[in-house]
Amino acid sequence: MRNDARLKGKTWFEVYIYCMVQYASESINLPGEITFKDIREIFFYQIGKISFFYFLLFCAIFTAVHSINGWPRLVFGSDALNLFVNGTLILVMSVLFTLLLLLLLYVKFSRAYKKNERIQSKRTYTLNQEGIRICSKKYDLIFNWDEITAVFEYKKIFRINTSSGQYIAIPKRFFHSKEEMNRFRGIILKNTETIKVKWKKDQH
Repeated sequence: MRNDARLKGKTWFEVYIYCMVQYASESINLPGEITFKDIREIFFYQIGKISFFYFLLFCAIFTAVHSINGWPRLVFGSDALNLFVNGTLILVMSVLFTLLLLLLLYVKFSRAYKKNERIQSKRTYTLNQEGIRICSKKYDLIFNWDEITAVFEYKKIFRINTSSGQYIAIPKRFFHSKEEMNRFRGIILKNTETIKVKWKKDQH
């Protein structure tokens, strides 16, 4: 990944033209602006994968606390009823604590987006045989294909992981047609034969 200082002080239109000229051959140009709604979809997919883990973790914690300290405990005349009621209480508390944790993560994610002026700026994505270029008025980044580690397609957005731990988010509304989106998939497959590519199930 590298930054091009030649775009400093340029207008948005000049940046867009510059990107198109530099990468006009065998390339796709996708201008647009990423909103919080766009990247929120990626957040929900990521949270969906780890939420069950957090739920099991809280279940294990509350079960251990109950076994050691006897809390939470509701006492009834039947052992079976005691087990059922206290087990249900542990499950309910685990769900509530999991939801609270997810809410805190969402708030943190929302604040991080609002503070990140770079991700909110208008940009142009350019894909060709050299890699993926992201041009905006404030920066010009190039990710070579050997820096791409995985590609995921969600309902309304593509997520492209990089070796630096960052990910590139490309909303589907940036594409001008289905044909252009299919060209995008073709460029990805052509240049990322050895990485993990996961399209939507309805693409097959």
